[in-house]
Parts: sequence; C-alpha cells; structure tokens
Amino acid sequence: MVSDTELVDRLYEILRTSDLNITTPGSVRRQLELDFGLDLSHRKPFISQQIDHFLHSFNNHTTTTTSNRQEEEEEEEEEEEDDDRKEQAVEEEDDDDDNDGTDPKGSKKQRPDTEDKVRKRRGGGFTKLCSLSPQLQEFVGVPVLARTEVVRKLWAYIREKELQDPQNKRNIKCDKKLHAIFHVDSINMFQMNKALSKHIWPLEAEDEPSANSALKEKEHKRRKEEDADKPKVKSKRQKGGTSGFLAPLQLSDALVKFLGTGETALSRADVVKRIWEYIKQNNLQDPADKRRIMCDDKLKELFDVDTFQGFSVTKLLTAHLIKNQR
Repeated sequence: MVSDTELVDRLYEILRTSDLNITTPGSVRRQLELDFGLDLSHRKPFISQQIDHFLHSFNNHTTTTTSNRQEEEEEEEEEEEDDDRKEQAVEEEDDDDDNDGTDPKGSKKQRPDTEDKVRKRRGGGFTKLCSLSPQLQEFVGVPVLARTEVVRKLWAYIREKELQDPQNKRNIKCDKKLHAIFHVDSINMFQMNKALSKHIWPLEAEDEPSANSALKEKEHKRRKEEDADKPKVKSKRQKGGTSGFLAPLQLSDALVKFLGTGETALSRADVVKRIWEYIKQNNLQDPADKRRIMCDDKLKELFDVDTFQGFSVTKLLTAHLIKNQR
C-alpha cells in the first residue's frame, strides 16, 4: 500500500513536468497507477485535493510574474496602437494624392494578434472555463471562470481578509461571503477544495445540475431495476478496449524469462503489476525508504541496476516492451 507522502511526492513530480493546459486529474491518476502498480480509483478525492493544492501553490508562485507580463503586454499594445494611428494617417494622405482607383502600395494589413490572444485564452485541462453557481458568481463577479482562477481568487480573498486560523493555517474562518458559499463557520482547506466541486460545472451544462438531477435519478433507478434480473458478472470492464496502456505488447526474451509463465505478449499495465507483485512478495522495498527498490539477482539481471526508485519501473521496462508492427 502506497503512503500519502509517496503519492503526493510523485504527483507533484508529474504535474511539474506536465502541460497543465491539457493535463486532467484522470490522466494524472492513471500515471500514478502505472508508477505504483496499484488501482487508485478509491483515492480519487485525495488526488483531486492534492492537485488543487499544487495548483494553488503554482498560482501564488506565478502571480507576480504574470502581472508583470500583463503590464508589458499592455505597454506593447499601446505602442502598436500608436504605430497603427501613424500608418493610418500616412495612408490617408496617400489616398488623397492618388485618386486613380488603384490600391495604395502600403495598404494596411489586418492584424490577427487579437484573434490569436483570444485563442490562447481558451484553455483545456485545468485551465478550461467552467460554469459557476449563482453563489460563486456573486463572489467572483463573473458567470464563467477556470477552476484554477476560482481557487486563486478565493485564496487572495482569504489572505486579504486574514481568515486563516493563526494556530492552524489549514483552517479557514468563513465570513459572511464565504459562509454563503460553504454554509459553515469554518472549513479545512482540503474540504474547501472538495466543496467547490458543487459550485463548478462543465461549461456545456448551461443549466444548474439540479435541473436534470430528478431525471437522472429516475433513469438510474430504471436501469437498476432492469439489471436486477440479470446475472451479475464480476469482471472489471477495461476502458478504451485494447488501446494505450491496455494494448498487448511483445515481451523481450529477458522479460519472458523473468516472468516464467511462457507468455510472450502482455499489456504494459499487466507487466507493471506483476513486477510490483514480485517486489512485494520478495520484500525488496528498502525499509528506510519504501520508494527505493533493492534488486535481487533476478531483478538485477532484468534491469541491470542494483537499486531504483519505484516510480521509474515503467521507464526501466521500456527496453523490454516491443510495440507490435501493424
């Protein structure tokens, strides 16, 4: 069983090297499952809380840099507007001199800068715009906003009003405005991130979730009644068929020998799982640091190292997993 500390350390490493515009909580959790060889679906809330905590720290670190960049961009835009006005004045003078119907040589070109900036603001992943509840709209002053921006504005307000408990900075004292959102007198910072989920919805769902909740519940009950008469099959459904991490790959001779089952093709996820089973069965984790794996003769022959960090097992397996040629 992986500890919270191990999970958080690896999660932060993943986020620091990821593009936050396209990274999602699901992709982060799947990478953690591969790294540790465990099913972490039951720890989704904890992982989401830690992601929000990382994003909050990340936003605080970049706020000053962002504000400086915005000032520089505004100055550049003002300079461009001055240049545009000067060019326009010159063109108008040329048009007055040339009335033969031909296009002026220095005709003004359309600037796509504004469109490009708008496109850049449309993010995905953690920066994707979301619809906000009426209570949250009243707090931030806009109907749509990225979750990261909502968290940033909340923390800016909390610090401005000095609402953190001096004896335990993780506890937030709710004033009238925060009480309207969370309906409590005080809230833990991790509970606050979880409570925000009730106020932030996908942008496509323009109506509040409560508008469709009754219909969804009826549909859920109907399906449950239909499935009651069917025999239950205890099989875990694989997502995405045989693509990505679930696609069977050709195993190297060394890996076939290590597994000892005679199988020559397995999915990456299955191989990682079996490696971790072997490590735990043979007590190869360093007692002082569970993330460090001490190789026995079989592992040393496979990976050609004496020790390695647990989350690097997927990297070490790369040389032993051969993609099938289509």
